[in-house]
Amino acid sequence: MRQTLGRFWRDRSGVFAIWFAVMAIPMMLMAGAGLDMMRAVQLRAELQAAADSAALAGASVYVSAATGSTAQAVANRFMASAAARMPYASGISYTATPSASGAAVYSVAVTAQVSLPNTIMAILKNATDITVIAEARSAGYKIAFSLSSFASNAADANSIYWYVVPNNNGVPSDSALNLLFSNTGGSSQKDISAIIGTGQKIGFALKNVTGGISGYGKNGYGKSQGSVNSFYSHLSPPSSVAYPSLLSLFNCSLQTTVGASTSVNNGSCPLSLGPVSNGTINCAQSAGKTVNYYWNDMGGVSDDRDYNDAVFNVTCPSSAGSSGSGSQATGSVVLTK
Repeated sequence: MRQTLGRFWRDRSGVFAIWFAVMAIPMMLMAGAGLDMMRAVQLRAELQAAADSAALAGASVYVSAATGSTAQAVANRFMASAAARMPYASGISYTATPSASGAAVYSVAVTAQVSLPNTIMAILKNATDITVIAEARSAGYKIAFSLSSFASNAADANSIYWYVVPNNNGVPSDSALNLLFSNTGGSSQKDISAIIGTGQKIGFALKNVTGGISGYGKNGYGKSQGSVNSFYSHLSPPSSVAYPSLLSLFNCSLQTTVGASTSVNNGSCPLSLGPVSNGTINCAQSAGKTVNYYWNDMGGVSDDRDYNDAVFNVTCPSSAGSSGSGSQATGSVVLTK
């Protein structure tokens, strides 16, 4: 018995077959996992390409505030058509979301997701979840703001903002105002740029705080110490919100010039009560144009009407184009995500 057991212990025949059987299971799992991963990678690439194309298609028709719903419908139709040609199409869901109509640049975002059933890997996880995101916007204009000549009454606090003119031509909300410069700190950069949609019209706001730097009591128009007086370049006149009781008398808040000219009519109120010339800018209509803005904050014990309380210029490039870092341009739209 002892000799028989010894011979059995020393016998190595059949070991390879045993080890192969033992290793076959993890090898099959690894191969199956590789196949499942390849399927997931391929489907993700196809889904991303579809989302990119859908976002670009939607953005290409989002050319005005009234076309947001059209852009959404176009993106959804494009996504539906592309998804129907993919494997597991019945499980693909997607959404197309246009930007708000008051955004500086119109854009369309598309999100798509699917749960891809696993094969061999199903013993560990039933499915692999895939989500892709794409966003496209108007190529737009890179508009340049130069505030190197910004000045302000030392007693009043003054800040300059740009905004997209509301569809109803009303007063923009505070959340729609984009700060360019302020004489109270918090902003020091005087050469700034922003991407503006090709169909967008932008205006400028001057927010004046009576005695915001050095108190002096009521100003010459009866506004009390610390009062906020807002002027909007697209309104007729820009001071109509700050000083509504003066509308029938004069407009002394803003003058503009075009190009290299720096001549303004100081000491008077030369503008009519109608819209200020070049009070708003649409770069599609003003390509290559530089407009100079000269604001009078109408503050102080008496108004000096010198139009040097906020001075800056705005330049539109000669043509629209892509300027976002990492962006890809396709026709008149840009894929940003």
